[in-house]
Amino acid sequence: MKHRKIPTVNQLIGKLKSGYEFLSQIQRLPPSRYNFVATILGVGVGVAGLFMALQNCKNSHFGIPWVSQRKDSSERIFYVGGLQNLGNNCFLNVILQALASCSSFLPFLQNVLETDELNEEEVERMPLIVALCSLLEADSHPTKTLTVYSAELCIIHDERTVLNPRRVMCALSLYTNNFNLTRQQDASEAFIHLLSSLKNESSHNYVPHGSSLANITSSSSRIYNRKAGDQHEFQRWRQILFGPFDGTIGSILTCRSCSSLLSVYFESFHCLPLSPVLDRSENIIDGCTLTDCLKHFTAVEHLESYHCSRCWHIAVIKHLSLKSEKDEEKINKLSSCVNHDSCSCRDLFHKEEITWSGFSHASKQLIITCYPQILCIYIQRASMNISGEFVKRQGHISFPLFLDLLPFMAVASTLVQETSMENMKNSGRGDSKNLPFNKENAIETGDAVTSKSSMYRLSSVVEHYGRYGGGHYAAYRRAMSDSLAEPIEGNCLWFYTSDREVSQVSEETVLAAEATLLFYERI
Repeated sequence: MKHRKIPTVNQLIGKLKSGYEFLSQIQRLPPSRYNFVATILGVGVGVAGLFMALQNCKNSHFGIPWVSQRKDSSERIFYVGGLQNLGNNCFLNVILQALASCSSFLPFLQNVLETDELNEEEVERMPLIVALCSLLEADSHPTKTLTVYSAELCIIHDERTVLNPRRVMCALSLYTNNFNLTRQQDASEAFIHLLSSLKNESSHNYVPHGSSLANITSSSSRIYNRKAGDQHEFQRWRQILFGPFDGTIGSILTCRSCSSLLSVYFESFHCLPLSPVLDRSENIIDGCTLTDCLKHFTAVEHLESYHCSRCWHIAVIKHLSLKSEKDEEKINKLSSCVNHDSCSCRDLFHKEEITWSGFSHASKQLIITCYPQILCIYIQRASMNISGEFVKRQGHISFPLFLDLLPFMAVASTLVQETSMENMKNSGRGDSKNLPFNKENAIETGDAVTSKSSMYRLSSVVEHYGRYGGGHYAAYRRAMSDSLAEPIEGNCLWFYTSDREVSQVSEETVLAAEATLLFYERI
């Protein structure tokens, strides 16, 4: 019979240095020696661990109070809430993260709930607004009929937090029957659907179907409300239905031949679409910037062979004046005509008499006439190849942390402003001070302009990975440090969010992203 050799304590400690035979050797000890060895090793490992902790305490994320000073907040790790992916809804998660980074969006939602004396039934008719408030806000939100508890997506945490967007998705699906929220979708489309659904929800509650002038003051959900006091009804309606993303683009058409203003049209926008500047190969140019895209968007477009009614009248008068027998009656009528587009001057001539050209050269320009509180910019990277398939244009487009829109806003002449407002007043759209193009919202020419009024700060960047129609969305977002006990430098931090995964990043990392959506908030 072969006897088992019992190792000594010194032999076991020697084995501990190599480690791979330690467990097998310690099993051979009798119970009396096993307890003794365990005690010795426990004390030894504990002392060694304490020594190593003291040596490396400066590099750790926690400290022993009597060994090191309390760590500065700049050395701590922070987080914002992540969001669960309930299928393929990364496209919606990045939009929710971007909205959480915009400090004026949540107050807008809260204002909708608090402006009127809403009863429980009326609150239930706004499931999307309530769900967004519940997800975004950092503190409990009490009203007479509603209490939404903290979900803390807007604030900074010192530990990882993952939130569930299911309630928002269920509420949004009530308004988007043809937009599947569990399949891969375009983030910009999801953003537009979300804003449209919010406007639909608030308008249905604010002006219910079947209301009449007789009972307009009978319900707090009507335009009139006792809380508003003497506030103008149209002003209150505009405050609710025109959200922080609402802006206006003006299209100015002028004749280059007679220098007359042909038309001024206004179009509202929630998301400003910008095309990248391309080279001859239809690729994004090297060093392309957001400023280049804005310049391209507002560049003057020349139109050839455009029919200008004023030029037609001038040509007719010149033609009649050169005749030996002048028709003074026709000349006087043409000269006194002011409504060139809707006049009957053409009926003065037979078709065969008209030998002059009715075409001229025109120019068209887009300008931002009313700026939003939150500016969302959509970089249009989709293009069609020679096979008729959609592909995504790759390439970095640099964007700034601070964006001044003054060079791209309403820098047209006073004539354009006066003409546009006069045309809108004549069409019965209300008082000029309530029009989208007014002194409070539009950047004007002259001394009244200040750089601060058109200055925006970056809040969030949405980036798409992969090919067109697939891939994955992630977002970089800014978060204010107001919720922290100790202030930090710059008063804000940047985070990378990819569904439930969240990490703190630098500004340099944010600015290196290949942006698809950019969110700027007016300062």
